[in-house]
Amino acid sequence: VFKILIWLIIAVWFIVVMGFVNSEINGIICNQVEITLKDNVKNRFVTVSDVRNIIENLEKGIQGYALKDINIRDLEHHLENYPYIRNAEVFNDVSGKLSIDIYQREPLIRIMPENGKGFYIDRDGYFLPLSKNYTALIIMASGKIKSPDNIGNKKSLHAFSKEESEKYSHLKDLYVFGSYIAGHPFWSGQIVQIYVNSNAEYELIPRVGAHQILLGSMDDYEVKLKNLEALYRQGLSRYGWNNYDKINLKYINQVICTKR
Repeated sequence: VFKILIWLIIAVWFIVVMGFVNSEINGIICNQVEITLKDNVKNRFVTVSDVRNIIENLEKGIQGYALKDINIRDLEHHLENYPYIRNAEVFNDVSGKLSIDIYQREPLIRIMPENGKGFYIDRDGYFLPLSKNYTALIIMASGKIKSPDNIGNKKSLHAFSKEESEKYSHLKDLYVFGSYIAGHPFWSGQIVQIYVNSNAEYELIPRVGAHQILLGSMDDYEVKLKNLEALYRQGLSRYGWNNYDKINLKYINQVICTKR
C-alpha cells in the first residue's frame, strides 16, 4: 500500500508539473526563427531568404506571436508546397525559438523538351521547374520529349493515370534509366546526355570519346551497357577512344562500331 501511494503521489506531481510547464509554454512569445538547410552542400535550390519569404507571406504571423498560436503542422505543410522542398521539420523550445529544418529535393535528370520549358525529375519521381538561382550538374535528356502540364505543383510520375503513362512513356523510361545511371559507379561519370530522336530511339553522349552511342529502345538496357563497358575496357582502351564515329547497341548481344 505504501509503494502504491508513493507512485500515485509521483504521478500526480508529474501531472501538476506538466500542467505548469504547458501553461508557461503557452505564454511564450516566438522571439527567434532559426532556419537550417540540411543538405545545402548537394543542392542550392532553396535559400534561407526563400524560406523567410514563404513565412512572411503567411496569413498568420510567426515571430512576435505566441507559440501556442503557431500551427506547426500547417507551417510544415505550407513549406513543403514549395517545389524544391522535400521535407520541412518545425519545432520550438521554451526559450521562444522556432527552429525550421529544410531538406531539399534531389534532381535526378534534367529534361529539355524540343517544344516547351525545361524541368527536372527528382529521385522520387517528382517534377521540378528549372531554377534561376541554381543549375544542377546532372545528366540531361533532350529531343522528341513531351512535357506534362503543371510542372512543380507536386506532380509525380508515380501518380500518372494510364493515359498519361502512355502519353509520357519517354519520361518514365528516362526516369528508370537515369536512376540506373546515377547509381552506377562507371556510367554515372561517363554518360552526360541522352537524346530522343525522331524514331523514338535513345542516343547517348559520353563524356570521354568522340563517338555517339545508339542505344535504340530501353529494352535490355542493362545488358547493352554491360556489353559496351566490355568494349570500353577491352577494346577502346587499347585502340583509342576517338577512332569510331558511332557505336550501335540496338541489337542484343551485338556491338557494331562505325569507324570515322
